[in-house]
Amino acid sequence: MSARDSIDRLFEAVIERQESTFDSIKGANERYHRFARSILEGARQGAHDWTKVAQGWTQRPTDIVGLYEAASEAVANDQARRLALWQEFLEDLAESQREGREVMRRGFGEVREAVERVQETVPSFLRARVPYLRRDEAEPVAKEA
Repeated sequence: MSARDSIDRLFEAVIERQESTFDSIKGANERYHRFARSILEGARQGAHDWTKVAQGWTQRPTDIVGLYEAASEAVANDQARRLALWQEFLEDLAESQREGREVMRRGFGEVREAVERVQETVPSFLRARVPYLRRDEAEPVAKEA
């Protein structure tokens, strides 16, 4: 592989890593949007439930048992919505962490591979001066004059 091919591969790896990062950010933004919509929908439904409780009370103010049952149902529905919202939040958080780890793992691997290829094409006079670029530890180190 020529030096030009190695350099091109390095920049391709950088571009791929950037694309993965932007895709991960886009996915997180979509999850956040979906979560915000769930919050709004839950609030809307809760307002409807409590409005129906108030409506039932105004229609039958002496029906204490009916009021208690309607309020209990509204509270139970509210709790169920909150639990579902927390579950959605935790699932989204786990997915975001999984995506982030995968992007970082893949990105570091691609960049490491590209850097190794570039190091393979380093001219021998540079490899002799920089110890970690030497292919073989037995290669002599150039003495400085």
